[in-house]
Amino acid sequence: MYRIGEFSKLTNLSIRTIRYYNDIGLLIPEEVDIFTNYRYYGERNIYEAKLIDELKSVGFTLEEIKNNWNHFDDKLFLQRKETLLKQINEKNEAIRKVDELRSKISNGQILPQETEMKIKKKSIY
Repeated sequence: MYRIGEFSKLTNLSIRTIRYYNDIGLLIPEEVDIFTNYRYYGERNIYEAKLIDELKSVGFTLEEIKNNWNHFDDKLFLQRKETLLKQINEKNEAIRKVDELRSKISNGQILPQETEMKIKKKSIY
């Protein structure tokens, strides 16, 4: 069993994060000393912490992880994959637009001074 500081080093999670995960019911220590309130984590918790980190790295929120902890299935992963592919397509489109604008500006088709808004001063008298 590992105390929270040791567990933090093993999992590369901050103590604050570990406590937060515990508070939201996501990462429950294997034991809690009833006298000192020290949390003790085991090998299962190391696996859980690493899994949480991996799930977060592909875009799952903590709420999604918690709500689906005991029943992650192909459907959830395929939905995540679809979301990621959509984001890739959106980013690729943005990159294409940047290249297009860059080309227009460098070829003199759009001059920055032409795109500035001209503000007319109005007299209040």
